[in-house]
Amino acid sequence: MLWVLPWGCEMKTSLKFWILFALLPMTLSCGSGNFFECSGGHAGSKCSKLTKDEEARRALDNGDLDTAVTLLSELVAEEPSNYQRYPLLAAAYAGKSGFDIFNVVTANFGSSSTLLQTMSDFLPTPTSLGGLYTQSLSDMNSSITTLSAIPEDLRATTSSDKYATSAVLQLTLYQAAYGVMVLNKFTYGVSGYDPAMLSTMTAEDAAIILNAFIGAATTASGGTSTSVSDAISAIQSQPGATDAEKIAAWSQAAR
Repeated sequence: MLWVLPWGCEMKTSLKFWILFALLPMTLSCGSGNFFECSGGHAGSKCSKLTKDEEARRALDNGDLDTAVTLLSELVAEEPSNYQRYPLLAAAYAGKSGFDIFNVVTANFGSSSTLLQTMSDFLPTPTSLGGLYTQSLSDMNSSITTLSAIPEDLRATTSSDKYATSAVLQLTLYQAAYGVMVLNKFTYGVSGYDPAMLSTMTAEDAAIILNAFIGAATTASGGTSTSVSDAISAIQSQPGATDAEKIAAWSQAAR
C-alpha cells in the first residue's frame, strides 16, 4: 500500500520526489505560500518563508542529503513523537550510504534473482568507495536506528498511522541492505570482487550479517519477507561448521 498526495494540492516537483511522497507521507499545507508554489516561482504568487519541514523536503528532493539529515534530526529532537518525520530522516541517511530507495522501489526484479543479487545492484562496495565505506555502513545503520526508534506497534502493518507502511517497507529494505553491505566487506577488495577475503570473516561479523537478515525477515511481510527468509534458509543449508563458513559458501553460490 502506498500513500498518495491529497488531490487538493497541485504537484510542481520531480518524479523522484513524487515517489518519495507516495512512499514517505508528509504533512502538506495547501494554499498560498506553500512549498510548491514558492519553489515554482509563479508570477504574482506571494510566498512565505519555508518551514523547516519544507526545507528538509526540498533538500531531500534535490539530493542535498547532509542538509536533509541536519534539518530532520533537529525536527525529530524538537518533537520526538512526530513519527512521520522518521521515515524521511531514515531515507536521507540511506541515501548518504549510497542506497537510493527511489531506484529500488521502481526497479523490476526477475523472479529468479536472489536477495544478494538484488541488493548488490543498488549498494556501494568497498571497491567503489574505498576509505569512505565505513561511513557508508554507519549511515545505513543510522537509518535502521532511526526507524527502530518508532514504537513497534506504531510501525506495524496493522497500524492506522499513515507513516507505518513506509516505515515497515524501509526498515525491511535497510536491514537487508545492511547485511549485504557488511558481507561486501569480505567479498570486495581494492581491485574488485575477491571471494578469497571471505576467509577473514569472524564469528562476530557473521552474527551481524545474520541478525540483519533475521531482522528484515521479522519486520517484513509478503514477498520481501519470503525473499529474506529464503536467503536465511539458504545460508543455514550451506556446508560449514560455523555461521561464517556457511555465509561464505552462500555468498559464492548466490552470485
